Amino acid sequence: MKKKIYGLLILLSIYLIAAAIGLGSFYLLNGKVDILVNILISDVIATIFVWATGLIFKTASVYDPYWSLQTLVIYLGLLFYYNNWTIFTIIPLIAIILYSIRLTTNFCIGFHDLSYVDWRYKMLAKKSGKLFQLVNLFGICMFPTLVVYSASIPLMVYANNAINHGYWDIVGSAIILGGTLLELITDIQMKKFIKIRASREEVINIGLWKYSRHPNYLGEILIWFGVAAILIISNLNYWYFIFGAIINLLMFIFISIPMEENHMKEYKPLMNEYISKTSTLLILPNRKSK
Repeated sequence: MKKKIYGLLILLSIYLIAAAIGLGSFYLLNGKVDILVNILISDVIATIFVWATGLIFKTASVYDPYWSLQTLVIYLGLLFYYNNWTIFTIIPLIAIILYSIRLTTNFCIGFHDLSYVDWRYKMLAKKSGKLFQLVNLFGICMFPTLVVYSASIPLMVYANNAINHGYWDIVGSAIILGGTLLELITDIQMKKFIKIRASREEVINIGLWKYSRHPNYLGEILIWFGVAAILIISNLNYWYFIFGAIINLLMFIFISIPMEENHMKEYKPLMNEYISKTSTLLILPNRKSK
């Protein structure tokens, strides 16, 4: 327990310093480049710092909480920057706070100490060998940062006083909350299954997982389409900012899901049967096994 608390305190310190570095970069570049470009540069610099601390502690998992905190820190910072505190901007803030709390809490529960390394990173380290630190920087750290940045752009634009805000924007926040609730429910169901299963080889067959192989990913995907909806519903001219949510969707479909399922096939004998009869993302009735 002491190692866990010590490790979390170290991670908290790293993220506070990363936020300070990002903020410092933002103010140094303020007025010199477009604000979205400024945020991107500051975000990348903060990511590089987090990656570098991972080298010191010899774990790529130092980066893991960045995914859940990045959008909250940027959006909150922009609300202060524009001094734009209205019911329209505060409701999305609450939705993003709840999303960040759930995802960060989930990480903290699974975290043991600074030696913790996600299985995906172990696999990538084995495959890339001496090139792992480049894979670490650009694949594990920078790629997710850029995906979340692109998916968060609608909120960055929405924080501006000059943007039109309307009551229909609440639909976007409702989608975020719905996605977060879906993730929370699937988290609880997965933890329940882990407690009652006879062995690690079993495939989950309870709750929403019985009708979708990745209901937790479905929740994450919904969240980012909700973020896009917050801006686009009242500002249709910004329809193209949905591209970030689409990139996030494609990342899950072509990278995260195949990687996870191929990994599970290695130790779950019934995984192929589960795949054949269960929807990938949408919660649908099971298909009949051939």
